[in-house]
Amino acid sequence: MRATLKFAAVAAALTLVVTGCGTRPSTTAENTGGGELALANPFTDAFGLVEAAKQGTRKAKSSTTIVDSMLGSKPVTGTVKAFYDGPASRLEANMTVDGETVGMRLVDQTVFVKLPAEEKARLKTDKVWGKIPLNSEDPQAKAVGKAMLRSFEMSDPAKQLELVEKTGRVVKSEQTQLDGVPVNHYFVEFDAKKQIDLFLGEDLPADQRAEVEKRFAGKDLRIPAELWLNAEQLPLKMTMDMTSFMKSAGGSQTGEAKSTYTYSDWGTPVDVTAPPAAEVGDYAEMMQQAGN
Repeated sequence: MRATLKFAAVAAALTLVVTGCGTRPSTTAENTGGGELALANPFTDAFGLVEAAKQGTRKAKSSTTIVDSMLGSKPVTGTVKAFYDGPASRLEANMTVDGETVGMRLVDQTVFVKLPAEEKARLKTDKVWGKIPLNSEDPQAKAVGKAMLRSFEMSDPAKQLELVEKTGRVVKSEQTQLDGVPVNHYFVEFDAKKQIDLFLGEDLPADQRAEVEKRFAGKDLRIPAELWLNAEQLPLKMTMDMTSFMKSAGGSQTGEAKSTYTYSDWGTPVDVTAPPAAEVGDYAEMMQQAGN
């Protein structure tokens, strides 16, 4: 079920759109955020950094994120345009996973997944899109929808900043420039165990939690990351390196697990609409009819 695995890879990339935000695109001093405002001294703690950044990200609510990730041997690249506003959130992701294109939209609490040719053949459908209502009562669709919803929620910049606050610490910082814009450059370290508790704490069955705790016992698993924030305290870029964590966790994944996120178009309107009804089929129903 390669297509389903590709959807999962995209969801993982979306989940890691940490601080998913940027600044208004321009090279002029008036609106780069680095020309008019004086660059404040860097924060020394995650709480101060996050509280300052969240004030700006919550006002603008929308962004464009360029994703460039390597998950083991599979590159995940693409663009995510999103408007973050709770149940009214809208998102469009056009990603390339291991050389194949995967498209997703979030509109009106419904996820629309563009079906690759092999997935259409497996599901025996001529529909272009499969829809997954996030409030579906179908057990399988509900589970997929819940995972997708969590991924989309965690691409909300305010929630991702909270992730830094709750599971990270500022190791060091410096003042420099990024593409000609003055920035505070932060070196951050995430506690992987705390992240797992946040993501899976309430959903992970007891036996699986015990397995995870056994695997991580006695290990100090840290994930290094870097953030570049402009004078408006808006993130312009973030990198994350999970390679050492994946190896220490004893997983089967080999190769590098690195991600780079570049943010722009902060506050620009995001227009995402549902695909034409004639091109859409219920994903859970298609899977049932195909015997999956």
